[in-house]
Amino acid sequence: MFRFVTCGVLVAALGAQAYGQSGGTNQQRDPNRLWCAEHGVYEDECTICHPELADRANERDPNRLWCAEHGVYEDECTLCHPELADRPERVGRDDLELWCNEHRIAERECGICQPQLAGRLAPGAGLKVRLPSQQSAQKAGIRTSRPRYSEMSAGIDVFCDVRYNQNRAAKITPLAAGVVHRVHADVGDTVEDGELLVEIASPDVAAAKRDFLTAIVDERLKLLAYEREKELLAQEISAAQAFQEAEARYEMARLATRSARQRLINFGFTEPEADEVAVTKSSDSLVHLHAPFSGTLVARSAVLGEAVETGQELFTLADLSTMWLSLSIPESKVAMVRRGLAVEARFAALSGVVARGELAWIRSAVTEPSRMVEARAVVDNPGGLLRDNLFGEARILLADAERALTVPSGAVQRFDQHPFVFVALNDDLFELRRVELGVTDGDRVQVVAGLGSDDAVVVVGSYTMMSEFLKSRLGAGCVHD
Repeated sequence: MFRFVTCGVLVAALGAQAYGQSGGTNQQRDPNRLWCAEHGVYEDECTICHPELADRANERDPNRLWCAEHGVYEDECTLCHPELADRPERVGRDDLELWCNEHRIAERECGICQPQLAGRLAPGAGLKVRLPSQQSAQKAGIRTSRPRYSEMSAGIDVFCDVRYNQNRAAKITPLAAGVVHRVHADVGDTVEDGELLVEIASPDVAAAKRDFLTAIVDERLKLLAYEREKELLAQEISAAQAFQEAEARYEMARLATRSARQRLINFGFTEPEADEVAVTKSSDSLVHLHAPFSGTLVARSAVLGEAVETGQELFTLADLSTMWLSLSIPESKVAMVRRGLAVEARFAALSGVVARGELAWIRSAVTEPSRMVEARAVVDNPGGLLRDNLFGEARILLADAERALTVPSGAVQRFDQHPFVFVALNDDLFELRRVELGVTDGDRVQVVAGLGSDDAVVVVGSYTMMSEFLKSRLGAGCVHD
């Protein structure tokens, strides 16, 4: 709400004293506002050149007395009431300085009236924002806290997505065609190393068992012949040639047995299972598929009675204790990274979860057209919460952690592409403070300059404060004298 001094003589006199009769000192004027050189005031305050501005007197507060002689409220008129000059907010004030009566601060410090000045502030400088009352902050839920020192590390922030650790994943497939005879596990099950997952009935397996048992019998016969010829040779009854031929036939039989046994193993039999076939003389067609390591079954396609081919995927097994992070590093920063650097990842879907590991692989080529370099990190999976294809943000740490002054990331607001925080000066007065930021680590950001450890920073309600700061752009105004 704008209210202006209506006494043209008084305005002209004050304007001449403050800025000089012929235009004043340029350094004292706002370069973003037009100047009325004829009457020594800003154009938007000159009621002589713009009589229509006088109509805004109707916007006065009816609950406050008006000093018609000097064109201000009675409780602000220091000409009628000199004692008002001793009020705390006016102590040390230059009476010739443009003053914001609505917010009771100098116009050059009033962030609500002059938001465009914020973009010119250096780190540590600020503009004042006064709330309507001393209870406004409490009613709006605004909370403050002191900055704190945290361990922060310089790093590169990149996007990432989670993948199963392919070095600890396996596709369970049959090595012989057949029919699914029995399924012993389901997707989502946690299985141990060697645990039975599925049985396949395969004619090829039945033939392999028969060949193995036949080879065992043949080997025994060749062994008896070899031992008999060996004894006869020792008694000089048989010729050496007959012994050598028996020995060769026995060795060939042993080789045939080992080959038949290996064929069973190639079909997926374990060593103990192959030995059991030799003991039990079982010639059934069943082949057992086992878990190659401990993990979780993350996919299943095995269906009872289904005909399957060699190499057809029946289960996917993954060790979820670690996961891969697929990273995309800008080519401008890839020279800063190397294998072995620590990596931390956070995910919007998993609040508070931090996955930590190290960089394991960096691609030697740049991807077109994104101009990104693919990389991979292996991270721990705390509580098994990470999921394949989960999207998040990762930080590649470039240096050891250092102690730094930090504030919550939500306390930082941006205006004119610069970072700011709100600092409480008293119950109803806040300062929009320009700061310089450093690295971000999770929900906290380092403040390099512009803030002290004793400042009371708004950590809850910073968006409300920003709305208050910008309300003049929505039509609100101020009172000048």
